[in-house]
Amino acid sequence: MIAADIVYLRPDTAEEAVDAWSRHEGARYLAGGTEITTSARRTAAIDLRACIDVKRIAEANVHEMRGDRLCLGAALSLSDVAAGDAYPLLNATLRGIADHSVRNRLTLGGNVAGLLPYREAALPLLLADASVRTIAPAKEGAQAIRRDRKLRDIFDKRLVLAPGELVLSFCVPIEAPEWPWSHHRKTRTSSVDYPLVTTAMVHDGASIRLAVAGAHPYPVRSDAADAALSRDGVAALPAVLEAFGPPRADSRASAEYRVALLENMIRASLEELA
Repeated sequence: MIAADIVYLRPDTAEEAVDAWSRHEGARYLAGGTEITTSARRTAAIDLRACIDVKRIAEANVHEMRGDRLCLGAALSLSDVAAGDAYPLLNATLRGIADHSVRNRLTLGGNVAGLLPYREAALPLLLADASVRTIAPAKEGAQAIRRDRKLRDIFDKRLVLAPGELVLSFCVPIEAPEWPWSHHRKTRTSSVDYPLVTTAMVHDGASIRLAVAGAHPYPVRSDAADAALSRDGVAALPAVLEAFGPPRADSRASAEYRVALLENMIRASLEELA
């Protein structure tokens, strides 16, 4: 159990959520709550004094076409997103994360903004150059600050947000779900294990795009890797590995094994998209 008294808040609007964050020191936003509650149970070092439940916020639960974009709320569970057919690559990626019961709790925003190194939901969004809609607490005498930015512009090894900034939704161009795609995932044990390597690749009609999780301490996509793959295909593997940087090693797999898996997955994806 969590050894602390925690204030629980459940706002109905995005403005109420960021206002609550401003008024409660040590507040955390919560939708699925899997990482926050697990961390708070394991260590007293987590400063958790207030939880702001964002599941009632309509903007964080959208799942619809808006003009020329598909928009997905950050509070949607992975199961809710994967149940649709609007974005096949995203659906395939999400279905590989945990089991169905756990996906009922995990949320799209929580997976992208989480602290685990994998964050596989970010891969299709990075490939599609998705935009992110956020809201941040108001400054003195002003209204809350709403912003729409490219995910790649604010994803530097992790989702970089201002204090109290809340992710509301992700939007991808309407053409992105139609691109030919390939997805590969390798675990050490069962299919619901954390991935040793996950790859997602698309052909956008002009070039190859590749994003990878598990092989490094954070999800990666590189313009240099995309350019090399588009130009040289399999021959670009050394350049791709250099662009992505050193792979990670832990008790589950060596860096060399992860590199071998990554190379095999890239080869397979290129063949599938040929």
